[in-house]
Amino acid sequence: MITKLLLLLPICLMGLSVPVQADATLKGTLHLDIEQARTVDAIQAKYRQPFAAKRQEQNTEMRKLRRARIANDSQQIAELERVVDRLHSELEQIQVKEDSEIRRVLSPGQVTKFEEYLKLRKEMAGSSRDAKDF
Repeated sequence: MITKLLLLLPICLMGLSVPVQADATLKGTLHLDIEQARTVDAIQAKYRQPFAAKRQEQNTEMRKLRRARIANDSQQIAELERVVDRLHSELEQIQVKEDSEIRRVLSPGQVTKFEEYLKLRKEMAGSSRDAKDF
């Protein structure tokens, strides 16, 4: 029994060393005060709808692209790849603007934690259902 606990201890401690959780709120992750939290919430709310609309548009075009690839329609594939790339770029631009506005609210120490959060967010992007290669 003690041996099993000793074997599990390093695994449990590894979880404690993670500085940022991908699904944690920025308020808790960055230790925002009330005014900062209110401002960050307003910034996120400002970008939420435009981002969701653009993401929905991108998802629609990606489904069309998958169907074009299944049909081996090279003309349609080329056109849709340009559209999907443009939409991806537009989504990134929305995120960059939002992140930039959030940075202006943060202290230097919080900016460092925010950069860690962004790095983790980037690593977690997508899902196992997303087709990475066709």
